[in-house]
Amino acid sequence: MIKDDRNYHQRLQEFCDCYMETDPKKELEKASKGVSGDPSGNLDELALKFLGLGIFYGASEKAKKVILERSKAGKVRFGVEARGKYKLPPPDPKVADRIISIARSITHIDEDQGKLPVSLGLRSDRIELTFQFDRTAGGESFSILFPEL
Repeated sequence: MIKDDRNYHQRLQEFCDCYMETDPKKELEKASKGVSGDPSGNLDELALKFLGLGIFYGASEKAKKVILERSKAGKVRFGVEARGKYKLPPPDPKVADRIISIARSITHIDEDQGKLPVSLGLRSDRIELTFQFDRTAGGESFSILFPEL
């Protein structure tokens, strides 16, 4: 078996790069149904794909933020704040948990609340994002804040 030494940040950039020529909304709809394109069904791969597509969709829509919320009861909401507020098909609760876990791993934020800038290289350019987390007794939210363009 080949060992994969790439970290989550690097793999996320690769997913964003891979899907730049696609329709991110259509790909998000597929990913929300559990279609990852990975025949092994690896949860990390699906979570990274969903996260990358969420970032790519937010950037293409000139969003202010993309938000993923998971309630204690397991209900998941996924939305985009751009010129208006849009709800998109949310991922499965297990995928949502993994997305939040990966995003926390990238930023090294373990506290209930926190936010940090994340620079994401996209081909020959980059985008400066902010990952923000808020964990309460009622659930957890993860927001990706976009720069004003």
